[in-house]
Amino acid sequence: MAATAAALLGAVVPAAASADLNSDSKSSQAQAAGLAFAEQAKAAHLTKTQTTALQAKVDRYVNKTGGKQVAANKIDLNGKGELLVTVPGEKHPRDFAAGDGTRIAADPCLEGSVYSGWFCAYSGEVYQGDALRWYACGKRSMPWGGYGSWINDQTPGTRATFYNSSGGVYYVTAAPYSYSQSYYWTPVWHIRNC
Repeated sequence: MAATAAALLGAVVPAAASADLNSDSKSSQAQAAGLAFAEQAKAAHLTKTQTTALQAKVDRYVNKTGGKQVAANKIDLNGKGELLVTVPGEKHPRDFAAGDGTRIAADPCLEGSVYSGWFCAYSGEVYQGDALRWYACGKRSMPWGGYGSWINDQTPGTRATFYNSSGGVYYVTAAPYSYSQSYYWTPVWHIRNC
């Protein structure tokens, strides 16, 4: 409290107190974001159980990817892609960021023009489940295993490369438009989408 008052009055604040102010500010921002995400879930008529289960999934993915939660079910992957998380028990991610969260989120790999520039990976088969979407070129971690699917809808000639646990090439996709309705993700540890 004294450090806050001193800071407001323009007094010199010791480094430890300044660190506390930054920590308090980040904590306040996280709390405000958490309330906003809870409001999104409420507007979408999720039960408390659904909201808690969704947030637990999002938290696990944030820990695995290093991304930042930006909506009740959306993780920004450092401006280079996004991960949309399904409400447990549902087949497709919802759009909580726009509207009331009752509609399925648009999918750039399934909707719109061919060669949209996106690479999409799904935790479920036939383009269902949690969805990773990358536009910017880069190598990123694969946060799930088991059977899923993928779509390469990048620019003509662009292939995605899947890497195993030792960093070796495991698989290279065909050029766009290419896809797999059923793909076994467990041996894939990283993907370079371009």
